[in-house]
Amino acid sequence: MTSVHDAAPPLGELRGGWVRGGLRLLAIPLVTAACWMAWLAAGVGRGGAQRREALVRTWAQVMTRILNINIERLGDPPERPFLLVTNHLSYLDVMVLMTLVDAVFIAKREVRGWPMFGPLARIVGTIFIDRDSSRDTLRVAAAMSGALAAGRGVVLFAEGTSSDGSRVLPLRPALLDGAARSGWPVYAASLSYRTGPGDPPAAEVLCWWGDMTFLPHLAGVCRLRRSHARVAFGERPVLAADRRVLAGRLHEALTRSFVPSGHAN
Repeated sequence: MTSVHDAAPPLGELRGGWVRGGLRLLAIPLVTAACWMAWLAAGVGRGGAQRREALVRTWAQVMTRILNINIERLGDPPERPFLLVTNHLSYLDVMVLMTLVDAVFIAKREVRGWPMFGPLARIVGTIFIDRDSSRDTLRVAAAMSGALAAGRGVVLFAEGTSSDGSRVLPLRPALLDGAARSGWPVYAASLSYRTGPGDPPAAEVLCWWGDMTFLPHLAGVCRLRRSHARVAFGERPVLAADRRVLAGRLHEALTRSFVPSGHAN
């Protein structure tokens, strides 16, 4: 029988995790601030979307390297304009997807107030939504339509909330109405995470759900030695003239390619 003391990590590993976490927590705001300064110096506000997208992708690539997140891509991202629907596991989803696609993200309004990520989300043109307001859903649908009409990509976490990564939650059809009626190309991409040997399972430390709070969760992510993100893009657009039917077909597509995130390697 293994005792509690035998199962505990060596003291050196615990110290290493805290040192690693502290250095990463320091690096994240410093690099983010440097990117903001670069954006201001380059006049991103006056420049085109391509310049902004390139800088955003660079930031995301640096962040995933700092956190040592290995990203596995299955399939190819869709060509713009597109609406990409994906399951939602964590605030890390946006960072991971930013390294792979140039797009506008739909996010809940609370993200505005998050440290570091809130100001960044505003700068990159995130469309914020109050999910408790049907009137706001109409505004966001119009903003999505405008982005697609301008030839941009839009990423929608249609579950409406993040989960523990054990399954794909039912999709909310409200923001799919415009795509169903207008025939926009809608693609599915499933997300999942894994942690390395000796680290807690992804459901506990990478997925951000329930009553988890932001800064303690980010500190836990920073202490991990290595993480793995898997993004599986669908090959073909999903079509339906009815938003509820479209939501059901997208859910089926996500479920087919989805791999649960709840266990470490």
